Amino acid sequence: MQVVQRKKLQTSDSHWFIFLLLPFFASLTALKNYRANWAKNVVWAFIVYYGFTFASAKESLDTADINRYVDDLKELYGRSLSFYDVLAIFKESGEADIVRTLIAVIVSRFSQSSSVLTAVYGFIFGFFFTRNIWYLLERLKGRLKGIVIFFLLVFFLIDPIWNINGFRFNTATLVFVYGALPYLYENKKSRLVFCFISILFHFSFLFPLAFLIIYIFAGNRKNVYFFFFIVSVFISNINIGQFNNFMEQNLPDIFLERSKNYREEDRVDEFREHDISIKVERETGRFIKKNWYAVYYTRCLYWSLTVLLIGMYIFGKNIFAGSKWLLNGYCLSLLLFGAGNIMQSLPSGERYKMIASLLTVSVIIFYLQNQDREKYISKLTSIVLPLLMLFSLVSLRNGLYTISVNTIIGNPFFAMLTDYNLSLNDIIK
Repeated sequence: MQVVQRKKLQTSDSHWFIFLLLPFFASLTALKNYRANWAKNVVWAFIVYYGFTFASAKESLDTADINRYVDDLKELYGRSLSFYDVLAIFKESGEADIVRTLIAVIVSRFSQSSSVLTAVYGFIFGFFFTRNIWYLLERLKGRLKGIVIFFLLVFFLIDPIWNINGFRFNTATLVFVYGALPYLYENKKSRLVFCFISILFHFSFLFPLAFLIIYIFAGNRKNVYFFFFIVSVFISNINIGQFNNFMEQNLPDIFLERSKNYREEDRVDEFREHDISIKVERETGRFIKKNWYAVYYTRCLYWSLTVLLIGMYIFGKNIFAGSKWLLNGYCLSLLLFGAGNIMQSLPSGERYKMIASLLTVSVIIFYLQNQDREKYISKLTSIVLPLLMLFSLVSLRNGLYTISVNTIIGNPFFAMLTDYNLSLNDIIK
């Protein structure tokens, strides 16, 4: 009887009726019934709804990128724009990528609402977000193991839905992974176009793209990539002078101009001397001491994945020998993680590890779920589990800054008629 009811739920349209009444509950139902063909689209719709009910916590107003995006939208609204005006706006934006500016121009033609803008962000971000997660889910064999469910949560939290706050880089990450996963695991070369498209979201994706191209031509060189990865762990600072010389010889002027703030020697020196436990408010210049977990939670993720990458190198020889597609993902993960380790000594450089982390966790998930001969890595996960749990808890806590009351207990009709987009963080405090 229970099987029949589940089949009815998976084939009926009741999920959309539930979504109109309570989107949050509908998304939980979709996750529970993830094998249903409608599940990923319900979660996608919820992310759009989350974007429409997006909230900004009071204490994050001075640092949130989304506020600048909303200001740009309101400044463009009502202006008559020719093609040359749009080009001028792009030039003045200081961004070498075009998607964020193009969205602002298009949305400003019919609305100045921040809710509409963040809903559009949610639509784009949510598509790639759900497709990446379901790419993994649809290829897992048998009943999901508990540890695999946990790593799926980690995958969700590496670049979670509340990262639309920093739409450009975070969406580019999902677009890059959307192209890389099918290439690695199914040899779908046509999907690599999305790795190139990621540059349109954030110009700095030239960097991971360069390493992807190296991998495409070099192929699987596990020992070489592992050596590079291990060496990168011990590299504290790159020579910024030599780095700039290389950039100036190989990048077009437009990218050199846009990347200046990330690689100016004075700014790099200031960044390297900066105490990571201190943050500075943009508006007041006031120094604020961070909580220890806010400083170290992402490092807990990176330390854990480093241990597991080393563990798979030691214990996974036979498994990788029998699974070329899993070896593909492992090799590119080593290469991109090593690149991220090197770049972390530059301002905003550590965020490249987000890309490597998503690919690494995809390898771990397939390794743990689909390999019958796997013995040691599941045991090794118990060692790093406390670190990953800390990462997960703090990441979920960060979601409270932009998840509103409407997101949890509202629905699309209620959200359009009311303005209860108050951050859960503000309510708790």
